[in-house]
Amino acid sequence: MHLAANLSDLCLDLWRGTIDCGLTDDVATWDWAVLRDAETWSAHGESVERAGPYLPPSFDRKPRNVAEKINTGYKTWEFQLYMFGLGPALLYNVLPRQYWANYCKLVRGFQLMCQHVITTQDLQQANVLLCAWEREFELIYYQLREDRLHFVRPCVHQTNHLVAETIQKGPPVCYAQWTMERTIGNLGQEIRQPSRPYANLSREGVRRCKVNTLLSIMPDLDEPPKGLPEGSIDLGDGFALLRKRDRYMFSPDGAAAQAMRNFIGDGRELPRIKRWARLLLPNKQIARSAWREMTKPLDQTRMSRNVKLQYDGQIRFGEVLYFTRLSVEADIDDDRNWRFADVAIICLYSLPDEDLLQISSQTVVSCSRLADICVVDVKQILSVVAMIPHTPRLPSGVTEARFFMMEKPGLDISPLSGYAANINPLEDNDNAPDVE
Repeated sequence: MHLAANLSDLCLDLWRGTIDCGLTDDVATWDWAVLRDAETWSAHGESVERAGPYLPPSFDRKPRNVAEKINTGYKTWEFQLYMFGLGPALLYNVLPRQYWANYCKLVRGFQLMCQHVITTQDLQQANVLLCAWEREFELIYYQLREDRLHFVRPCVHQTNHLVAETIQKGPPVCYAQWTMERTIGNLGQEIRQPSRPYANLSREGVRRCKVNTLLSIMPDLDEPPKGLPEGSIDLGDGFALLRKRDRYMFSPDGAAAQAMRNFIGDGRELPRIKRWARLLLPNKQIARSAWREMTKPLDQTRMSRNVKLQYDGQIRFGEVLYFTRLSVEADIDDDRNWRFADVAIICLYSLPDEDLLQISSQTVVSCSRLADICVVDVKQILSVVAMIPHTPRLPSGVTEARFFMMEKPGLDISPLSGYAANINPLEDNDNAPDVE
């Protein structure tokens, strides 16, 4: 089975107090079983469901209300987004501090190991976190008691082997259950003769290996990738502007206009612009804009306008208001007099709360929304992220409305301290008279 599902089952069984209790043990003494209370469990499930509209479509299936659906086919991917994405923020100040901090170490180590590209530094950090989690787990839950030995399921020790296996075989995503299930499904679809199914399956496997080997030697034989939809603009390096866009040009005003003046330089005339709704990123995610997303109610939206970007030498997060192309003077060595600067107009979030970031092992990235508007080159955008509202009581004692950041599992995650998207040109098809 999937490691993510096994770990999720174990943690929830403990926190809900549904794991087997020995005759010499007493559930009433389990101070970690805070989700035994029906109201607390129900409220937690609702908070998971409320987070759904803030998860971009590129995150695939959003997790449902875990309190209502946990026994009715809750998917492994839902568990991964819930337990290893939303969980640390939603369980902050719900789980007692030592159990929550221990859980955050598991989440951060697991997030590092889910990346498609894992650096040596990531492996070292993941090894420290996962080893610390396992040791602490045994001390605070199992407590070396014979009647709690069943708390230490095989998945607890399996996490300790992830780093060693990665050094030997590569990132776990290459040989995880997801990959195996997809391959088995693909090969099964190719079997056309019902007799001798296993012999046919073996032949299809051999044929697949031969085709893959040939394509690796001669990539030109592969089918060419699909082109961009009509009306889009290829910006190079895997970036592309996608419609909708304004039908008519207009002169920007307000804070956005001032940010554009700062970007192109004082004393230069601010050009008229057309807004663009979407941007295709090299990782195949599609960043959208508040300009178009806010035309729909929240319950009909999978918010994709929040992005991770490089800004002033730092990793920052922001809400894209819209994309546009500014006509600016070309560089001195350019034969043209003018060129387009492809930019995003972004409302920034604050830097994460450093104390909360530290005690959560960098799993709760809690920011407040600023009034600052900036203009950045679209190629400084790294990925689409979720920014989910919450109202935590910070370690400083302040309680305020904030947003916590969540990244899609598998993408490179950000050291913040010290799915291919479907490019559908009709997905924003409201046929408004002022857009095309």
